[in-house]
Amino acid sequence: MSYGFYHHSNFFRIIGAVDRQVAKPGRGKHKASSTNCNATYQRNIGITPKDADLIQLEPSDYRRELGLEREELEVLIACPPCTGFSQKNSKNHLNDDPRNRLVVRTADFVAEFLPEFLVMENVKELLQGKQKHHFLKLREHLEALDYSVFSQVHDLSKYGLPQRRDRALILAWRKGKVNSFQLEAVQRKFTVRDTISHLPPLKAGAIDPNDKMHVCPSVSPTVLNRIRAIPKDGGSWGDVMNDPNLSDNEKKQLLIPSMFNTKRRKGSFPDVYGRLKWDELAATITRECGHVGNGRYTHPEQDRLLTVREMALLQGFPKEYIFEGALSAKYRQIGDAVPPIIAEQIAYRLIQLKLKNYS
Repeated sequence: MSYGFYHHSNFFRIIGAVDRQVAKPGRGKHKASSTNCNATYQRNIGITPKDADLIQLEPSDYRRELGLEREELEVLIACPPCTGFSQKNSKNHLNDDPRNRLVVRTADFVAEFLPEFLVMENVKELLQGKQKHHFLKLREHLEALDYSVFSQVHDLSKYGLPQRRDRALILAWRKGKVNSFQLEAVQRKFTVRDTISHLPPLKAGAIDPNDKMHVCPSVSPTVLNRIRAIPKDGGSWGDVMNDPNLSDNEKKQLLIPSMFNTKRRKGSFPDVYGRLKWDELAATITRECGHVGNGRYTHPEQDRLLTVREMALLQGFPKEYIFEGALSAKYRQIGDAVPPIIAEQIAYRLIQLKLKNYS
């Protein structure tokens, strides 16, 4: 979210950041690899985040490290991992992910820094799901510190994001009362075509010589044939399954066993291996967006995964943004991010609140 505030550098100055760089577990011969998110942060904002566990980091120590007095900080931004709250993770119905503690841990940093504002973003289940007690406890702590707390689920496509993305936004204000927190709605939602159709065509595994972020991974011949069989502009593997022109043997060569199991159970066809549709919003981009088998992340016409640049544009990043690290890390950073165009609007609303309060 910091990049949105960085965009308003005439009002805000980024003075510090903390992010625990957790390596994605490796499989087989592949070693675990870092997400390189801190290197990307440094590249685009100019500050290297402190690589630390916020559960272990003492708020008072970090405040002194930054050279801040209490009440000197204007905005504290907190974006705890959403994996433990998201309904996409079926384990969340039974388990409470230990990382969910970071929501309430935020209150300790607020109590130490006493910023004017706290801003938090997460999946909507933080406010509505089984684990919402984490938010309720946070709100209790914040109100005890005399903060006014406002929370709401927003459809971010209403504010210019070309993607279906519902997110919880939480705002706490120490110097005023928050009764609403509306962002500026656009007159017309932006589509996939609006956002990425201008980019040059590319084959799987290729890279655009004029933009090193316009790159996507290569795929095996089997996966490539599967992608080719999926109809252009919004098709899915369900279309392949139901294609009367394909024999059962051809379908077995193109599809995987779990897809046939889904059909036998008369289940719905999920978005995996699905193509985006030109004149609609993109599907929700997640941290696992780096493979066509993880969602509807296939190009509407070209037989490949969306490139890093395409994925970033659909996630609201500016066209000049550079991601560091391995290709898989770049996709993961995009999926984990708060869309910068939304963060810019949040920062602008805080400026309006401050100016209105002081006028």
